[in-house]
Amino acid sequence: MASEFELIAALKAVFDSTGDEQILVGIGDDAAVVAQPKGKVAMTTDMAVEGVHFNRQWSSLFEIGAKVTAANLADIFAMGGKPQYLLVAAALPNNFSVEEITELAQGIMDEAKKVGAVVIGGDLTVSTVMTLSIAAYGSIKDPILRSGAKVGDLVIISDLPGKSALGLSLLKAGIKDERTSEHRRPTVNYAAAQDFALAGVSAMCDISDSLISELWHISRASGLGIEITTEEEIDFDGGEDHIFLATISPHLPFPRQAIEIGRVVLGKGVRINGSPAVHRGFTHFPE
Repeated sequence: MASEFELIAALKAVFDSTGDEQILVGIGDDAAVVAQPKGKVAMTTDMAVEGVHFNRQWSSLFEIGAKVTAANLADIFAMGGKPQYLLVAAALPNNFSVEEITELAQGIMDEAKKVGAVVIGGDLTVSTVMTLSIAAYGSIKDPILRSGAKVGDLVIISDLPGKSALGLSLLKAGIKDERTSEHRRPTVNYAAAQDFALAGVSAMCDISDSLISELWHISRASGLGIEITTEEEIDFDGGEDHIFLATISPHLPFPRQAIEIGRVVLGKGVRINGSPAVHRGFTHFPE
């Protein structure tokens, strides 16, 4: 089966936006960016399917709504933007009650209110599998791309990953306590992304699939290598943490809350403490 990277490359070829001067950033980053008469707009979308992204035996509808919303908001912040509007599409079982959809909506609203975003529309349909899709739109001035890393840049993260993966492993083992909360509803430090952007980071992305996969994305997009040298105990393979990975010149002020884990170097690929990184994190479409 084709890898997720190959599938996205094929879609990018079909939906080629070359030549449209209003499309400043197309398929391949955390969000697309389009120029408008009164400024630039960042746009992204994310979908969650029951049994793949969430389990209703573990998570409440409130938590599910907040979790999917957070994934979209984090992508806008990862580009250096500010989310403003959300469109929500939901495919729901035919026995879904008013109380249930209200709880789901309240979870979406609770997360959106953290950043001042507003739900302005969407769509409802019936399905045997509950699916929630959210599209986020926001204002942006100078998009921060995955391709912006430069040789000598420091590699930084806004927090240590692994809390969501730990929570998932506990839930699978039949344990549901406070350690599982970050999987059921991640706590996203949106202010950290803003601090990174204000500090002048050269590249940034949201760690959604895993730290190692996002390191590979920046390495590939920038055409450079990344050397991770850290004594911190870091989970490179766990996903859904929604913390922020960035690169920044060592000559710029170090952002608050940032944790340095490596450097950008000449070459290709990712190395961890001198060894090539063979894992590329979570993918829905493994090779």
